[in-house]
Amino acid sequence: MNRSAKKELIRKKLLEKRRSMVFETVYELSLRAQKRLVGASVFNEARKVCLYCSFQNEVLTDEVFERARALGKEVFYPRVVASGPKKRLGFFRVHGLEELLPGAYEIPEPHAGAELASPEGFDLIVVPGVAFDEQGGRLGFGKGYYDMALEGATGRIVALAYEFQVLKKEGIPVEPHDVTVSAIVTDERVIETGRRAGE
Repeated sequence: MNRSAKKELIRKKLLEKRRSMVFETVYELSLRAQKRLVGASVFNEARKVCLYCSFQNEVLTDEVFERARALGKEVFYPRVVASGPKKRLGFFRVHGLEELLPGAYEIPEPHAGAELASPEGFDLIVVPGVAFDEQGGRLGFGKGYYDMALEGATGRIVALAYEFQVLKKEGIPVEPHDVTVSAIVTDERVIETGRRAGE
């Protein structure tokens, strides 16, 4: 099986499992994962934090946002923006969750007047994904938005995930352009992958 087919098989299997979750389970497991993240030094030492809005039962991030704002951190969210003929992610500062409005793919995004920022200045970038492995491999929806947007990022890239999204045996077939994560925070544990930004 080639790399692309293997990725698609993993993606299909785990998306089906995630989409079948009831909201009560999503909320409970998300709360556990978020508590682990806000208790970690990587979060507490960060001044500029990038989060995401959950989509199709991804781990929620609202508690992380509220804690970050309470601590006086600057918080940013992605928005799909046009860049010539292509679309890419831009990152915009958000002061309150009410500033997030339905955007591309019906995912809440910062409004058009929000302040644009470069990911090179972020201390912590929290990313979603479909699957991860303990070596830092990340599998998304396959559109490559995060891979392109975070190419020059120097801060810690950390995944929020459910424990079942972390592959135990087989790794994710990582390609040179794929963004890897330095840690994975799940409802059960924190996994340090040993990866750093740019690797």
